Amino acid sequence: MVNVTSPGEPLDLALLAAQLRLQTEDLSLYGGMLLNVLTAALPPDLLDVRREGRLKARLAGREPAILGVSVSLGNQRFDLDRADVTARPVTRLSHQSGGVIMSTRLASIDEWCTALAAALVDVAGTDATALAALQRLTAP
Repeated sequence: MVNVTSPGEPLDLALLAAQLRLQTEDLSLYGGMLLNVLTAALPPDLLDVRREGRLKARLAGREPAILGVSVSLGNQRFDLDRADVTARPVTRLSHQSGGVIMSTRLASIDEWCTALAAALVDVAGTDATALAALQRLTAP
């Protein structure tokens, strides 16, 4: 368990990473989870959600699907993207400074989820709203 000093139960880093990992196969669901949970916890300027074009989605008879999600936390950026609705997602970890990407590398889904979970736990350690949102994500 990762203990975060604030009211409520501590966050379990492994459980948070597992919850994130569960959503990576279906990027639309994963993007929705990020939008619903993390936007409540993080300022909007930390999240970037990319969707397919409206016309393409309308012709397919559905809402525009989420094709990518980026989360910026401090000097770290976590990207999850796919080229098309049916494509497998690609995960990247980046180091940034002043909003400029300094380096980027591909990461496995497991590594990406664990790194994102650790960064979120760090944010939750200093932000009660972030902690509450992440505790809801890991609640049974």
